[in-house]
This record gives sequence, C-alpha cells and structure tokens, in this order.
Amino acid sequence: MRAVVLDEFGAPEMLRLRDVPTPVPAPGEVVVRVAAVEVSRTRDLGTRSGKHPFSQAVRLPHVLGGHCSGTVVGAGDGVPRDLVGRRVAVMGHHTCGHCASCRSGADEACEGLRLLGIHRWGSYAQYTSMPQECVHPVPDDLDLYDAAAMAATGPVGLTQLRRARLQAGDSIVLPGATGALARTIVALTRRLDVRVIGLSRSVTGRAENLVVLDAGREDLADAILAAAGGPPAAAIDNVCAPDTFERYFPVLAGGARIVVSGAIGHPALPVLNVPARELYSRNLSLLGVRSHSAAVATEFWQLVRDGFRLDAETVRAHPLSDAATVHTKIADGVLTGHNVLVPPTATDRQEVPE
Repeated sequence: MRAVVLDEFGAPEMLRLRDVPTPVPAPGEVVVRVAAVEVSRTRDLGTRSGKHPFSQAVRLPHVLGGHCSGTVVGAGDGVPRDLVGRRVAVMGHHTCGHCASCRSGADEACEGLRLLGIHRWGSYAQYTSMPQECVHPVPDDLDLYDAAAMAATGPVGLTQLRRARLQAGDSIVLPGATGALARTIVALTRRLDVRVIGLSRSVTGRAENLVVLDAGREDLADAILAAAGGPPAAAIDNVCAPDTFERYFPVLAGGARIVVSGAIGHPALPVLNVPARELYSRNLSLLGVRSHSAAVATEFWQLVRDGFRLDAETVRAHPLSDAATVHTKIADGVLTGHNVLVPPTATDRQEVPE
C-alpha cells in the first residue's frame, strides 16, 4: 500500500509517500481502507517536529494520522464478521480497560491511553489497523470526509460543552474560532441555544449564533461584553494565547468555567498567567479536558445518527501525496478548520487527483 512515512523528525519535507506493507489485523482488531484522515496540528504537526511531547512516544520510521474514516475490509479473531464492509469513523485513541480510571468509568483519564498515529502506525495511508472499539459505524448518507472531521472533534467538543455546564441562553468565549475543533463546537452549540463569542486574529463577522471578534483589538473586553449582552458563562480555550486570555478572563461571569483542550499544538507550549485570587474570589473553575470517554463518543455518534451534521463546506480535502504541503500551509495559517488527506484508493466520493 501507499503511505506517507516520516523517516526522521523535522520539517514537512520529512513526510514522503512510498510503498509499505499493508497491515494485517491482530485478534480484536480491524483493518480499514482509509477514505479520509484529519490533519491535526496537535498530533501531526507537533509530533513531526520532534520537539513535541508526543514525539517521545514515536519510533521511526513512522506513519502519522489518527482520526479517520473509511470502510472495514478486514477483521481479526474475535471481531464480528458483519463489521466487514461497514462504513465507519475511526476514533484515534483506545484505552487499556483495566487501570483505576477505566474501572471507575473515567476512561478519558486512562493511564495507558494509546493513540493511533503516535504509539502505532496511523492513517496517512491507504489502509490502517486499530482495535475494534475504535470504530463507529456511520449513516449511509454521511459524507466520509465529514465523518473523519467529526471523529477528530465531535466527541471532545461535546465533552468540553458538558464540562462548561452551559444552559439555554448562556454565552461562551471561544478563542481560535477558525480552528477545526471550534467550528464543531459552534455547530453543537446550536442545539443548546448558546451564543458564541469567537475570537480570531484573521476573521471577523457574524453567522447565526456566532459573533467573531478580532482577538487583537484593544477594547476586546468591552467588545465581548457588548456581543454577549453581559458576562459570558464560560470560555472554551483551545489556543491559550496568554495575551488573549488576560483580556477575556476579567469579563467572565462569576462562577464561570474555563475549559481547555488541545493547547499543545506548538512545540513552544503556552503558559498562562492565572490569577489565583480571582479563581477564589469569583468562584471560577479552570478545567482541562485531555480527551473524551467511550460513553461520550457513543452519545456523539447517536447525535450524528439523529441528524447532526457539520456546516456545509466545512471540510477541505487534499490528496495524500500533498501531506507535506498541507502541513506547511496549516503551520503558516493559510489553511484553517478541517483539512483531510485522501488516499488514492478512496471510493466513497469522487477521488482527489494525485
């Protein structure tokens, strides 16, 4: 099969398309013919650099790529045979099932968490293998490009919203409003009647329940209050830019929750200046969300079966052979939102020319 292989850490040019052996499913595993794989700044760009915490778990040569979609084409011992031929979304992590966190039902905090594309070869390839519990069958009318994007951001976005404890009529601050996870969160908030005050360095405007403000404006605090109609009940911050945090933090409502995920997309990890006195005196909560539980993943895919979809034209598709170029453009801010790589064998939508 063809795969994009990382032989050494470094620049995007280290990603090279070549022939590698097609995976064979071990007991309890499936092989998926990949239709699309989400390109993740955190998992992929940071890991490729060799300077990211995830890089320490990688053994070269390596194939990146976690959350993806496709069709099950092989099943190992112990896997139901009727899964073969099913269109699926692939969640890019799996838990050990026996640590204290897993036994208590908090499997998102699993001590033995393993990531597809980090601890094992991933999905920048025509085929990839993973434990059976990583795959979720998807509706026949769901575009597989969208399914890959949803796998990457849907369950964790839903987890963030649950931790924020939002109620109908609330407003939230959402830095990095053009990012992939932010766009999924905006779509999910429409089901909750929540107003989103997005912050961005590159885009401003309005759309349905979303107002996007320039994160660099001098009067950002006043602009947030005006757009929200008062102090926001929460912030979901997946960027954690210190200067932006210091300007939205003072205008959050008393008792507000600040939820953080994925703020490790750059090798230079951000450090926030959090005033402890304010956390105490205003009853604020700062919450980290590393991942999502299996239960939330099940809940999210039920929402999809019930009709939840990303906004139209949210996902950009690129040939697998353009992986290095896509990495460069994401790092430079030319590409934002959901970007998926499409292997040459993808058949569920018109094939992207190589």
